[in-house]
Amino acid sequence: MMRFDPFREIEELTQRMDRSFGSAGGPSGGSVRLAPPVDVHEDERGLELTLDLPGVSPDAIQIEAENNTLTVQADRRYARTEGRTAHRVERAYGTLARTFSVPAKYDLKGVEADFDHGTLTIRVPRSEAAQKRAVTVRSAGQATAPKTVDASADAGAGSAQQA
Repeated sequence: MMRFDPFREIEELTQRMDRSFGSAGGPSGGSVRLAPPVDVHEDERGLELTLDLPGVSPDAIQIEAENNTLTVQADRRYARTEGRTAHRVERAYGTLARTFSVPAKYDLKGVEADFDHGTLTIRVPRSEAAQKRAVTVRSAGQATAPKTVDASADAGAGSAQQA
């Protein structure tokens, strides 16, 4: 007598549908585009993006920065071994990619990246024009207390606060 396993039935159905639509990400070979999880933080120095890329070697990571767009791409390949049968492959394999729109107040020419223990950290500094600076305002030839001006990306408009 054969036992009914609803989870196995669902898994087999999912695999059949993946094969039908060409989105097999396991060892069968199809090319899958995966979006790795990311944390994005901002401080006075700029943006910091942290992506999880487990199982990826540093040589397999590509970072491109142009036209206010930052693209991260990496490949994680399934290692086939002759004479070895895979009974279950649940981890995703293929191309890991994320694209980010970066506001003009950040300098894509100064992008730096570090990769440590499967975590990629990308730092994008603020552009020189977006840095806070003190401006002395003169009234009738007399200097007044400096005001801190915070440049913003919206058409050069900024807000002024008393320092």
